Amino acid sequence: MESFYIESKEINKNINFNNIIKKAKIILPVILIFFIIYAFPFVVLADNQDDSIFKNDKAQIDCTNTDATGDVKINVVSKLDKRVKVTIEKGDTKYTYDLKNDTTAEIYPIQFGNGDYTIKVWIQAGEKYALALSAKYTVKLADPNAPFLNPSQYVNFNKDSKAVKIAADLTKNCTSDIDEVQAIYNFVISSLVYDTQKAQTVQSGYLPSVDAIIASGKGICFDYAAVFAAMLRSQGIPAKLVTGYVQPNNAYHAWNEFYIKDQGWFKINDMKFDGKQFDRVDPTFDSTSKSSKKVMQFIGDGSNYSKFLEY
Repeated sequence: MESFYIESKEINKNINFNNIIKKAKIILPVILIFFIIYAFPFVVLADNQDDSIFKNDKAQIDCTNTDATGDVKINVVSKLDKRVKVTIEKGDTKYTYDLKNDTTAEIYPIQFGNGDYTIKVWIQAGEKYALALSAKYTVKLADPNAPFLNPSQYVNFNKDSKAVKIAADLTKNCTSDIDEVQAIYNFVISSLVYDTQKAQTVQSGYLPSVDAIIASGKGICFDYAAVFAAMLRSQGIPAKLVTGYVQPNNAYHAWNEFYIKDQGWFKINDMKFDGKQFDRVDPTFDSTSKSSKKVMQFIGDGSNYSKFLEY
């Protein structure tokens, strides 16, 4: 729908040129009005910073709290029987997400820092997707780490989540952020086992449910990373769910990064957990291997990891 095609008919060459000019003065404005109304029936473009909610008869993009929370809420207006996608762009960076088609509002991180964002909602149209709604919003984050402190589609939790209550209990006697990270990390790697069957059958579009994962006691790498990030965020520690590739077979994988005041972000290229301090965090491999020396050495080698996306 971002492209508009006009079908034209061949004009009779014998028509008087002056008549064509006269008719054009009438027809061209009509065509222009038709183009404006019908070429973009579902598109909203707003550059006005005072406008934070963008809505039409197809979808809604809510940036009301974006600067404070580092996220955007999006939903379709009416229930659909088609798939829906969301794209969030800033400069050359573009992330694509799924959106529920039942009017449920979902939360997406605005994780590329301050600046101009373009947010779009797409509805399935045959084998392709048609643009349903587009909005432009200039982000000015109150806290640069806000996108990694609050819930989002991939790291989904609330104050009543079991994961939040467990995290609070685990950290109640901790005296520093790093102590809290260690307590939560130990819980994740000791309470979850890798779900091989799920890894073999998981479908595209799968989203982790942190409480369900904890209750089942098992999960895939995506689950480990989501639980760890949710529990850290619930305690006010910025955390990322990172996806990318690991050697030797360039397998798709998920792990974490987290932020400690006065120390900055602990990233996969410079951290692992050796029982005393964090140098690198990969809860899936650590848990699955029972912290074996060989695997910890693998985790400790940043060249084994290639970061792709972060949430």
